[in-house]
Amino acid sequence: MRALICWVFALFFLKFDENGTYDIRYRLRGAQKTTSEIVLVTLKTSDFSKIYDLKTSSLINTNELSDLSDSFYWDKYVWQQLLKKILSQNPRTVGVTLYLGDNIGQVYLNSEEIVTFKDKRVFWATNSSEPEKLSLPLATRPDRSNLGHVDVLKDDDGVTRRLFLNPDSLANMGQRLAGIKNTRSGIPIINFKGTNLFKEVSLSDVMRAGFPVDYFTNKIVIIGSEKSLNSQLQTPMGQMSRHEFWGQVTENILTKSFIKRTSGYIYAFFLLILTIIAILIITNYPQTVALFFFVWMAAISSAFSAWVFDSFSLWIPIVSPLSLFIFIWVLFIGYQALKIEQAHAKLQQEQSYLAELEQLKNNFVSLISHDLKTPIAKIQAVLDRMITQGSLTREAHEDLFSLKNYSEELNRYIQSILKVLRVESREFKILKETADINGIIETVVERLKPLAESKNIQLEVNLEPMFLIELDVTLMTEVFLNIIENAIKYTSDNGFVKVKSSESDTEVFIEIVDSGEGISLEDQDQVWKKFVRGKSQDHKTKGTGLGLYLVKYFIELHGGKISLKSELGKGTTFFVSLPLETEES
Repeated sequence: MRALICWVFALFFLKFDENGTYDIRYRLRGAQKTTSEIVLVTLKTSDFSKIYDLKTSSLINTNELSDLSDSFYWDKYVWQQLLKKILSQNPRTVGVTLYLGDNIGQVYLNSEEIVTFKDKRVFWATNSSEPEKLSLPLATRPDRSNLGHVDVLKDDDGVTRRLFLNPDSLANMGQRLAGIKNTRSGIPIINFKGTNLFKEVSLSDVMRAGFPVDYFTNKIVIIGSEKSLNSQLQTPMGQMSRHEFWGQVTENILTKSFIKRTSGYIYAFFLLILTIIAILIITNYPQTVALFFFVWMAAISSAFSAWVFDSFSLWIPIVSPLSLFIFIWVLFIGYQALKIEQAHAKLQQEQSYLAELEQLKNNFVSLISHDLKTPIAKIQAVLDRMITQGSLTREAHEDLFSLKNYSEELNRYIQSILKVLRVESREFKILKETADINGIIETVVERLKPLAESKNIQLEVNLEPMFLIELDVTLMTEVFLNIIENAIKYTSDNGFVKVKSSESDTEVFIEIVDSGEGISLEDQDQVWKKFVRGKSQDHKTKGTGLGLYLVKYFIELHGGKISLKSELGKGTTFFVSLPLETEES
């Protein structure tokens, strides 16, 4: 629906995409090729001022007249001499764009003048294209074949952009001069190619001695007056004298260069393609990328339209595509902003639900864990009391001892779960203090010595003296306790576990090496996850699968790193690195 609205909007702008666009394109385009067959003869006021003074006793200065009528430029003798000189050079056609008829009064022509004025190459202007409304010039032939109307079609703003053609009416001056029969109908758009396109001479230039004898040979000669309120026309190129205007029309007819338009359906299809492309871009790319493509498409379409107009006189709309891009951008950016806002609100709601769910889960696990600790403690107390009694049989003593081990194992599970909940809570923070990492390792080793001795495992410690660093003693104790205890737990009897420390300028390094069974390659990336244990250990040793997850988490809280290197049957080595200077968390 939005795409359809954008397309209809662009179609609506097609109605307003012509007049102003034509005028701008005419002025902005480069030099255009034109014919050299057209020559203008301009009648200046100064050429007729003396004649005017003799014909009237008025004290008005002719140089001050700005609304001179065509009759001002009439003098039979002057016109006879002018036409004779032009015709003597054998021009192709001669067009007189001034109306010289009943406005000049009763005129009598002698035989020589009749031959000149009614020469078949000379065409006289009449001010109407309708036969029944013709005002006949003085030299009208009986068949009216030497008449061409100079009536123009003006738009609402008074600018002439089009030419009216009707085979049932009198041919216009351009058709007469170009030798084209009046068989075409329509309102073609005039292709104004600039100003001062044609060679131009004045009456005095033509009449002076030494004027070239072949200047008008095989040329189309158009005679007109200087610009005045009565004779000038408003065109997209500005004000233009009447004979220069008809020179432009004649050139369009000769070169068949009127502005061409294609079917409205083609323009509609063109805008539809642009609509589809623009919407695909704006809905599939980020706003900055989409904006770049929009600007690029607008520039390309405008440049292409201007090039086609300049090179082939073919009109392709510019305002409509630009309006289309702007409308699509405004409409769809607003739509996408609404979608983003709705998605954001939905995401916030989901986050709220997840936070509530997470809190419920934590509360449930914490509640269950705490409630289990009390009965377990009571069970262990009863078991301790029963074990200390001397009246038990050997089998009963062993069973009670096993029950005590199971209860301790269950207690460890509960403690591990509570640790995970605590460290994953948003309020959890590490408490750093200055401490000796070697001292923490030694404390852990002393604590685990009984476990190592029970399996006859050699526990070797090689600690390099180091400076004190800032760390959370409780968390780092948990880290090394877990790693070294696992090393002892997963090492067979009579094996070894080695702990080594060293430092560089920026870091502290600790290695824990054991001669245990090792970790398979496929399990090495999984052991850092919650509730994950090596497949080979699932049934051999007890554990929650939370130890190494917490180890990695605690080390990364300190800005450190942990990794391992292991091979089945050849033991495992853990590498821990901690920065000497840590940031506050």
